[in-house]
Amino acid sequence: MIPVPQPLRRLAEEVDGWLELKCPERALERIEVLVADPDARAAGLAMRVRAYVGLARHDDALQDIEELREVEALADWLDLCEAWCRKRIADLPGAIRCMERLVERNPKSDIGHYNLGCYLALAGQRDRAIDEVTIACGLAQELREHARDEPDLDGLRNDARFRELMRARPTSD
Repeated sequence: MIPVPQPLRRLAEEVDGWLELKCPERALERIEVLVADPDARAAGLAMRVRAYVGLARHDDALQDIEELREVEALADWLDLCEAWCRKRIADLPGAIRCMERLVERNPKSDIGHYNLGCYLALAGQRDRAIDEVTIACGLAQELREHARDEPDLDGLRNDARFRELMRARPTSD
C-alpha cells in the first residue's frame, strides 16, 4: 500500500476494505477525501483506479493511471492495469505497448510476458504470442494451467508449438 498520513489511515483501510469486498461503489463514496489530500493523493488515486476497474469505468481509470505514472514503485501494477483497461476499450495496440514496456523494464515478470502473449494472440501475432507465453510458463509453471483454458489464447490452439507447450511437464529443480 502507498503510505497515507496517520490521520487518514483509518479511512484508507476502510476504502481498501470495500475494494476487497468487491464493493467499488462504496469505496468511491469515501475516496475523494484521500484524493483531495496532497499527501494521500497517490494512495487515493490507486484505490480509485481499482474502483473504476471494478465498475468497468476504464476511461476514468486510465486518467488516474496517467497521473500515477510519477510513482515509480507502482510501474508494473500501472502497466498491468492500463493494459487491462486498454483491452476492454478495444485498444489492443495500447495494451500490447503497456506489456512491452513492463517486460522491457522487468524481463522476469511472468505475468507481463503472459499478458503480452495473450494480447499478441488476440492481435493475430501468433509467433510472438507463443514466444511470450513460453517465456511466461518458463518463469512460472502454474501459468501453463491458466494458458490451457485462457480464451485469449484460442487463436494459438491449432499451432503445434502451442500444443507442445501445453503438453510439456514442469521440470524439477
